[in-house]
Amino acid sequence: MAENRLAAALERFAAATRGADEAALDRPWAWGAYGDEGVRFAFLRTYEELRELAARIAHERQAQGRAPSAAQRILAQYHSAYRDLWAAVDGLGDEEAAVAPAPDEWPVRTAVAHMIEADAGFLVVISHALERHRAGDPDPPAPGEAVYDEILGSEESHRRQMALPLSSLRAWHAELHGRILAEFAAIADGELQLGSRYWEPEPMSLRFRLHRLESHLRQHTVQVDKTQAAIGRAPDETRRLLRLLHAGLAEVEGALLGAADVLAAEQGRVADAIAARADEIAAILA
Repeated sequence: MAENRLAAALERFAAATRGADEAALDRPWAWGAYGDEGVRFAFLRTYEELRELAARIAHERQAQGRAPSAAQRILAQYHSAYRDLWAAVDGLGDEEAAVAPAPDEWPVRTAVAHMIEADAGFLVVISHALERHRAGDPDPPAPGEAVYDEILGSEESHRRQMALPLSSLRAWHAELHGRILAEFAAIADGELQLGSRYWEPEPMSLRFRLHRLESHLRQHTVQVDKTQAAIGRAPDETRRLLRLLHAGLAEVEGALLGAADVLAAEQGRVADAIAARADEIAAILA
C-alpha cells in the first residue's frame, strides 16, 4: 500500500540521517532556490511534503463525500501519539532503555511497557463493550480473564511479551496498535456514547476510552522525555527534526484512516521523492 511505502521511505531517510551532528547538518544541500541552510533543509522540505499531502488527502476526502467519522478522527489523534512515542525513543539502545534515572523512577523500557499494556487493556475493554452492546446488552460488565485471554492470548504469553527489551517491544506495540486502528475505525458516531466498564466504579463512554488511548500515551511520553534527559540523552537537533517528520507522517496516515485509497498515486510520488532524497543525503553524509 502507498501509505506503507511512505513509512518505509521515511525510515530510509531516518537511517541516512540518524546520528548526524550539527556540522553534518551544515553540509551543502539545495532545493531549487533554497540553498543556504544545508542538509537540515532536507528535513524541512520532507516535512512540508508530508503536511501538504495530509492537507490534500483531507480536502479530497471531503470533496468525495468520504469525510472521516468521529471515531476515525479520534484514532488519528491516537496514531499521532503512537508515532511520537517511537520517534522520541528512536535510536535508544536496550541497555540505555533499562537505566533508571533515580532509584524509585522507571527506566524508559518500563514506561513503554506500561503504555503498551494500557493499550492492550483499552483494546479489550472497548472490543468487549462493543460486542456486548451490538448483541443487545445495555450495560456490559467489565471483561473477565477469559475475555482478556481470548483477545490478547494467554497470561503466560502476555508476561513474556511484557519482559521483552525495548527493541522487541516495538514490534509488539505495532501489531497491537494496528489492531486498534483496524477494529475501531468502523465505530459508528452513534456508538460513541455507549458505556464501557473497566476499573472505574461507573461506566465510561466509548468516546472517552478512545480519547484516553491518546492521552495516556502523551502522559507517559512526557515521562520518557524527562527520563532520557536525566540519563544524559536529551534530544539533539537531528532527533528533533526526525521527530517532526514522524509527526508529518502520522498526519498523513491519520487522514487516510478508513480511506486508504485516496490520492494513492500522489502518496506513491511523495514516498518516491523522500526515498530518493534519503539516498542523496546519505551520499552527502558518507
